[in-house]
Amino acid sequence: MANTSYREIKDSLTQLYLDDPRPWLVGFSGGKDSTLLASLIFDAVQSVPAEQRKKPVTVLCTDTRVEIPAIADMVEGTLSRMRKFSRQNDLNIEAHLLKPPPEQSFWVNLIGRGYPPPNRTFRWCTQRMKIDPVNTFVKQRMGHWGEAILHLGARRAESSTRAQTMADRETRGGLCRHPDLPRVWVSNPIQFLTTEEVWAYLLQRANPWGGDSRALYKLYANASNGECPIQIDTSTPACGNSRFGCWTCTVVEKDKASEGLLAAGDDRMEHLLEFRQTLLDFRDPANGWRDDRRMNGNEGAGPLLIKGRRELLKRLLTLQEETGLELISPEELLLIQQMWKAARDPDDGRGVARIVNKQRGVIMTTDLKELNRLREIEEEVASEKGINADILRRMLAKVEEFSESHRAHGLPDDLLNILKDDLFQGMLVKEPVA
Repeated sequence: MANTSYREIKDSLTQLYLDDPRPWLVGFSGGKDSTLLASLIFDAVQSVPAEQRKKPVTVLCTDTRVEIPAIADMVEGTLSRMRKFSRQNDLNIEAHLLKPPPEQSFWVNLIGRGYPPPNRTFRWCTQRMKIDPVNTFVKQRMGHWGEAILHLGARRAESSTRAQTMADRETRGGLCRHPDLPRVWVSNPIQFLTTEEVWAYLLQRANPWGGDSRALYKLYANASNGECPIQIDTSTPACGNSRFGCWTCTVVEKDKASEGLLAAGDDRMEHLLEFRQTLLDFRDPANGWRDDRRMNGNEGAGPLLIKGRRELLKRLLTLQEETGLELISPEELLLIQQMWKAARDPDDGRGVARIVNKQRGVIMTTDLKELNRLREIEEEVASEKGINADILRRMLAKVEEFSESHRAHGLPDDLLNILKDDLFQGMLVKEPVA
């Protein structure tokens, strides 16, 4: 492809900027494709006369908080340079690093709720950690906007699945409807470029916000792979053969990016890869870390048992000390404790504190008098009402968990499942001994 084709893409973006009043959103993952897209958009906006740069343009990047450290560091630096360059040149371009709320973080779902590490059929992480933060941000902005255009760096040459998905989507004026956000239109400006053409552009030109793409190219060379694109729906292929994604990813069979970075000298990846193997071990029902009943009470491999969650937390805190990385926050620890109180084998309210207090330099206190008095009250109420005290504690903990997140959707089902557990235990007790 000749340089004129890159110019045609930029010219098309410039014309759309001038002719269409809808605000722009730009998906950015820090990988080669989204970096090329962002470069073209910055160039397009900069080519517009200063007095006409009125359109809001927002670069969106998601941080799952379990990203590969080298990638996370590079992305944060790039977003910072983007913001500075936009301010200096009055481009009206914002850059946001979006994160899932603590109650939907990887560790709260895994260690708190007991979700098994994700696989291809139960890929719970993508929706909660990548899609929802973007959708929440966009919905908040849509309160001020009528419609918006979301530019993505998706290319048909990435895979046959991606090519088919993009070809099947109905377009209007080169734009297609977002699958979950009806007032958002999706644009794929670089969809017909090849991988070679992407690198040719990036390596021959400096980025508008400063610096070049040699560091990015080196990361790809080290990892021998690609990035996990910003995802807009669950039909997007999993971060698989081409990914810079989460170091915890158990959806893929081998994490080639992490292994490549370790081979290139990033010693942190050794400990992270070992922990990823631990997650795979805990996911296998044969290893005894999972319940033999699902969360809805049906038979089958279910959530992680409390003993498994405790063990994972111990190992995670050890990993945090070994790597020097901040892997889990105090707020997440408090949420995990709350969820342990609502588990099938409920915690006494002090389990997380006991584990954390054993870790060097980390202190987490609990008011034992208050906890003991609360348990006495729960025992009294349970006795008076003729119900199981543990079931009462679990239901109270579940209500408290939902109240802290200021939502009620799903609470009745969760309470019903706790009552099913009570019924199931009662049936076991009544069964005659053979």
